[in-house]
Amino acid sequence: MVVVTYRFLALLFVLTPQLAFAGSARMTLEVAPGLEAEADYWPGEASHPPILILHGFLQTREFPTVRRLAEALADEGYSILLPSLTLGLDRRAGSVACEAIHTHTMQQDVAELRAWADWLAQRNGKPPVLIGHSTGGVQVMAMLDAHAGLPVDRAVLISLSYFGEELSADALAQLRRRAERDLATAPDAMSRYSLTYCTTYVTHASGLLSYLQWDRDVLGKALKTARVPVTVIYGERDNRIDQRWLQGLRTGGVTVRAVPGANHFFDLAHEFDLLDEVLDVIGRQGHG
Repeated sequence: MVVVTYRFLALLFVLTPQLAFAGSARMTLEVAPGLEAEADYWPGEASHPPILILHGFLQTREFPTVRRLAEALADEGYSILLPSLTLGLDRRAGSVACEAIHTHTMQQDVAELRAWADWLAQRNGKPPVLIGHSTGGVQVMAMLDAHAGLPVDRAVLISLSYFGEELSADALAQLRRRAERDLATAPDAMSRYSLTYCTTYVTHASGLLSYLQWDRDVLGKALKTARVPVTVIYGERDNRIDQRWLQGLRTGGVTVRAVPGANHFFDLAHEFDLLDEVLDVIGRQGHG
């Protein structure tokens, strides 16, 4: 189990001697004995809010959508923290296959995200903006829901999708019932399930249920009752998300912005459109 010891945060973050990328430094955080998380950090101007950007499910900080956005915002003068969740793997550098053995849980992911957000706020002396891509946005909302006192400026959720989105209501209910039976009879057993884009996802029942808890209803409620400003940005050509659900959020008072022509990943043709949307949300226009 991943356990983050918050009182040691100041001691556990270290800069490596070399730059990770131009203008950035590699940061490490010990989240359990023998388990370290990594992030890239770009220091920016003190007048701007610091920004944490989280990748999507099973991905890393190298994923193009979050990497391009981080570098572009760093060029605009923002302090940027771009972590990779460990998913239980020391200094995880690559994405994890669906068929791998998954021991991580939503609660562990949230604990790591909380630790990074705490450090970024302490480092810069002001609440950070939190940006999540795809299910990274769900984890941002789960953290805000679990830690009411965490200082956060606002949340920006890109290509937001909830867990179980790919399943019909009946299929999702059946999957939950199966996992609950497995939890009651063999809680430590690893079994083959499905989750998000993974048709084969090997984990223990409690791990699966920790993610399935954040379905459309739970996430929708968290968005509508959020204590900080939340903006959802999506591409109009995104066929991986439930756009009718997003429209329902808008009618429920959540700020939802559509980017014409963009897909789930905001590829090179629309990366500046995404950047402009994000800059507008956090208070600056344009990208030049």
